[in-house]
Amino acid sequence: MNNQNNFMIVQGENLDENQLLGKFVYYSLADVLVDKDDFTRICLSMNFPYAARRISVVDAFRNATGRVTRSITQNSHGSQEIFRIYCRDNMRDGQIYSRELVRETVGLSTNQYEKLANVCYDRDRDAMFCNIEQNDTTVDVPQLCREMEQRFEIYRNCLGRSQIDTIVTHYLASLDALPISIYGKLYFVPRHQMHKVDLFEDFLEALNEANRSDKPLVVNSFYVADDDKQREKMTAEFYALVRREAQEYEERAAHLINNGTQSPAILERWVKRIRELEEKRQRFEELFRRQLDETDSEFDTLRLYSQELQVRAMGLRTKKAA
Repeated sequence: MNNQNNFMIVQGENLDENQLLGKFVYYSLADVLVDKDDFTRICLSMNFPYAARRISVVDAFRNATGRVTRSITQNSHGSQEIFRIYCRDNMRDGQIYSRELVRETVGLSTNQYEKLANVCYDRDRDAMFCNIEQNDTTVDVPQLCREMEQRFEIYRNCLGRSQIDTIVTHYLASLDALPISIYGKLYFVPRHQMHKVDLFEDFLEALNEANRSDKPLVVNSFYVADDDKQREKMTAEFYALVRREAQEYEERAAHLINNGTQSPAILERWVKRIRELEEKRQRFEELFRRQLDETDSEFDTLRLYSQELQVRAMGLRTKKAA
C-alpha cells in the first residue's frame, strides 16, 4: 500500500473486493481527434455505450480556421517586429459563415491589423473557400488557406475532445463515479461498479490508437483501501457532489413548476432523475457504512418537488386522454 496525498492506494493482484472501497481512475484526452467511423467501430467492437453524435460542420469550420496560426519575429532596421497571423470572426451573411485572416503587428501603444484574406463556409453549397485580399512578405497566405481547407476536411469527419469527453463523462456517471475536486480528470468509482473500469481503460487505449493527433491519451486506475480514513474522505467528496446536483435539480424543478410546463414527458423525466439521485445516495450509504444525514434537508425538498411534478404530469396526461 502507498500513501499518496493521504489516499490509501492498494496494489497487487487477486485482491479481496471486500477489503476495497473502489477505484481511482484518471485520464487525459489531450488533443484527441478520431474519425467518426473509427469511433463507431471501436464502440461497437467493445460494446461501449454511446449515442451517435452529429458533427457540426460550422464547428468544424471554426476549429479548422482557429487552429491555423503563426507567430513571427523579425529584425528590421535594428529593431524587433512581432507579427501574429490568425483568423477572427466576420459578420455572418445568411448561410455564409465568414472569418478574416489578419496579420496583427504588435506595437508599444497599439497594435495594427491588416486583412490578408476572407475565409468562408457556404452552408447551402456545403463548400469552404478563401478570397485572398493581399499577399504578405511574412507568411505564405495561399499556403495558410490550403492548410485551413485540409484541416476542415479532417474536422468535419472527426470527433474532437469536447465530444469524446461528453461520452466519457456520461459513462463514468453511469458507474456512480465521483469527480475528485482536488484533481482534474480524477474519479472515484465505487466498489460495486469498479469491474467496469477495465472497459473504460480499453476504450481510451483503443481511441489512442485511432487518434489523429500527435498528443497521446492517458488512462490509468488503482484500487483504494476500505478503511475509516478513506471512507471519510470519499464521504466528503460525495457530499460536495450531491449538494451541487440537488441544488441543480431543485432549480430545474422550480423552473418547470413556475413556468407551467405542459409536457408530461419532461416532468416525468425530472421525477425519474430525482429518484435516481436518491437511489445513488442509498448505494453510497451502503458503501460508506453510514447514513448520509447531512443531505436530508436537500432530499426532503427534492421529494416535495418530485411529488408536485408527478401530480402535474398525471393531470396533463389525464387532460390529454379526455
